[in-house]
Amino acid sequence: MAHTLESLLGETVTRSSGQPVSVRSLCGKERVLGLYFSANWSPPCRMFTPTLSSFYQSLKDGSSACKEVLEIVQISWDKDLEGYTESTQSIPWLSLPFNQRDRQRKLSRKFGVHGIPRLVLLDAETGRVITRDGFDKLSEDTTGSGFPWRRKSLHDVIKGTLLQSVDGSDVAEEVDATSALEGQKLIGFYFSAHWCLPCRYFDPELIRAYQLLRARGERFQIVFVSADRSEEAFQRHVAGMPWLTIPYEDPRNQAVKKYLGVDGIPMLVIVDDKGNMITMNGRQALTEDPQCKEFPWHPRPIEELTPLSSLHLNENMCVIYFTDGTEAGLKQGRLVLTEAATKEAEKGEERDLFFFLAGEDEFSDNVRDFADLDDTCPLLVILDSPEQNVYVCNEVKVTSKTASDFIDKFLRGELTPTPIPPLCAEGDGNEAGTVS
Repeated sequence: MAHTLESLLGETVTRSSGQPVSVRSLCGKERVLGLYFSANWSPPCRMFTPTLSSFYQSLKDGSSACKEVLEIVQISWDKDLEGYTESTQSIPWLSLPFNQRDRQRKLSRKFGVHGIPRLVLLDAETGRVITRDGFDKLSEDTTGSGFPWRRKSLHDVIKGTLLQSVDGSDVAEEVDATSALEGQKLIGFYFSAHWCLPCRYFDPELIRAYQLLRARGERFQIVFVSADRSEEAFQRHVAGMPWLTIPYEDPRNQAVKKYLGVDGIPMLVIVDDKGNMITMNGRQALTEDPQCKEFPWHPRPIEELTPLSSLHLNENMCVIYFTDGTEAGLKQGRLVLTEAATKEAEKGEERDLFFFLAGEDEFSDNVRDFADLDDTCPLLVILDSPEQNVYVCNEVKVTSKTASDFIDKFLRGELTPTPIPPLCAEGDGNEAGTVS
């Protein structure tokens, strides 16, 4: 949809000549939009750009058999205008203007770009991600025979032999993944390692929950994905685990981790039987709901602000409505946020914002202190911790419409942020802080 791409890139991008090009003109069926994160100072980028250029030209001149049309927009990580000009002056594709630094940072964060080069491919009709690994795919498939490298299903990634524990035996039996997962409505992928202390604390909690859910009749199975550093540690770790396990040093350990976008442990990811994501935060959900009353923990449009919210607060843009903590105050907060939060939640994995209700408690006070907010109540803000900015709604009376208008303006880039003062770390006054 044109609106989706415009929300990412703005209304226009530019050719190397400086000529503006409408983002709407890039949309349509059988069209792919590549976001190429690159910089002139990066040797790997300078090595990859000719490969990408050759492939791009083969699609343009028809020498490739691929039917899908590719357009690329370069997202510059150059440090100054001179570097940007040098890296874009001879490219055959488009680029995001250098002065769009805020948009560049938001795109990098949205698509999890922590290093370059990176090529993210989007469906230009729907705006949905086809792959975040275009760099790896083209490096492996230089002719682009598999372009646009649409992702396999999760079931295809996991298929093969798994290990199944057997009661009363130290030796696991080999089972076929497809057969073992057949009939399961929900699948949890548990990423853990024996060397990780938080994992060892969480292991027994997950075993207890697994047994509870299975006894309750839930059609639920877990697949353990190991990050252990030796086979001996792996064997010690899986002893007593009642679920399925990917064998040690099996390439599927990395393939599943990459497929689901996991970058830390312990982590419990829950999907449905078609491989659709339900939650990346199964560990947090189980910690908050040890009796699994709300299993499988579908994301709620509005969450309560608690210490377990820290991960979201530090990694995402979050809407927070501070209340006085009373039942009436919290109820009013839900009325204010529900329309905007529901609309955002419908985006699924493409959502930009997470919504929280805060009461009068120590953690809410910590968040106020972190963002240098006063004690006004109620108070509606958008906290952008990764960029160290906060946006405050200054309306005296906040209604559902007020909140929706405030959030829409933020998403359109029409609000002016207030920088969050840097936290003074010992010996260094310039270190950016995180919510904890």
